[in-house]
Amino acid sequence: MGIKEFDKWAKFYDLIYEKRKDDIEFYKNEAKKAEGRVLEVACGTGRIYLELLKEGVDIYGIDISEEMLKVLNKKAKELRLTPRVDKADMMSFRLGYGFSLIIAPFRSFLHNLTSEDQLKTLQNLREHLLPEGKLILNFFFPSPEMIFKTYGKEIRETIKTKEGKFKLIRKSYFIDEPNQIIEFTETLVRNNKLIWKDKFQIALIYKKEFELLLRLAGFERWEVFGSFNYKPLKSNKQEMVWIIER
Repeated sequence: MGIKEFDKWAKFYDLIYEKRKDDIEFYKNEAKKAEGRVLEVACGTGRIYLELLKEGVDIYGIDISEEMLKVLNKKAKELRLTPRVDKADMMSFRLGYGFSLIIAPFRSFLHNLTSEDQLKTLQNLREHLLPEGKLILNFFFPSPEMIFKTYGKEIRETIKTKEGKFKLIRKSYFIDEPNQIIEFTETLVRNNKLIWKDKFQIALIYKKEFELLLRLAGFERWEVFGSFNYKPLKSNKQEMVWIIER
């Protein structure tokens, strides 16, 4: 998914995802424990970023999409908050100072499609961590059962808003099986009229694969949980939540 696609997505991102709340308290609690600056990578329209800013967290943010950041800044202004966000790529940003905590919520790391980009991103994040800093991120476990049930099939959802009802139609499928890359298409319809349609790609990453990437990037200590409640990872149906020490 290129920058243009993210920019187009910005207008409808909150409509689709603003009701997602399961990860906010987790990242809020972890950010409050950090003694120093916090950075959110791929902060988007501020779904998590603004919640942390409201709590007084010394938080900075980067995102590759200027349009996403425009939405974030508009929401911050309405809340009378002053965000510190910049347009930048997670793989190559340079901010000139270190962070006690870097977070990459909501599976944003999976937008790194190649092993080379994944490794460059992890190395760059590690370089921006203070000596006792932590990196926290989450993404789903690639479940063979889920792949069999959902890939290539339409999943429909009704979104209720003040402006009326929208239908969201999602479809996912492999575009490169050897390299574990899948593509999602999302279509938004209202009153049988097409409002928006786009596609984006992510790379599936397994637990052992990510552990190897962490080692190659220079990390030595981490924990992986199976939920935002710090439950053990026991099933491929769980979300992998990684807490990684520099």
